[in-house]
Amino acid sequence: MKRDIQNIDDDIIRKKRIIEQTLYSDEDIVELLDNPDIDPSCPEELVYSSIYPFIRIPGTQDKSKNFITFSVSDMGRMPNNEVMKSQYVQFVVFVHKDLVKTKYGMARHDCLGYLIRDIFNLSNVLGPQMNLVSNVEAATDTDYITRTLKFELVDDNSTKPFRTNPREYDRILGGRR
Repeated sequence: MKRDIQNIDDDIIRKKRIIEQTLYSDEDIVELLDNPDIDPSCPEELVYSSIYPFIRIPGTQDKSKNFITFSVSDMGRMPNNEVMKSQYVQFVVFVHKDLVKTKYGMARHDCLGYLIRDIFNLSNVLGPQMNLVSNVEAATDTDYITRTLKFELVDDNSTKPFRTNPREYDRILGGRR
């Protein structure tokens, strides 16, 4: 690639990377995800196997698994404020029905939900303070029980136009926009 993808200026991508690292760096979350295919000394391998930076509904699988999926969404400018914007971070925990029971006397999806809430609620891990606005249990029509946690944060709105490599695009588009 011509662009320096590792250093792009995009707050959603930056926040997703922080969330990934925060989740796989937490020993309790790694333990409760209970993924025997991951080497405990390399918890970053959980990303795209048990931790997904997008909302993903598990499909049919040979093995029972547990997942944490999440998304970061811009909700637009704050009313009467061009400088600030509202963002939501949503986590969806999927726990296979065969793995719900834990040795801690609580359901796995509730325990993972608690850990996510403990890490992120009222924290500044992404910069602005995150506030839990929703915490809902549900079930899929397959074999998974879910817990969905939604956090709101208010961040500064990028007032500068976002353009990566504008000269290259101008060359490709012949100056048309």
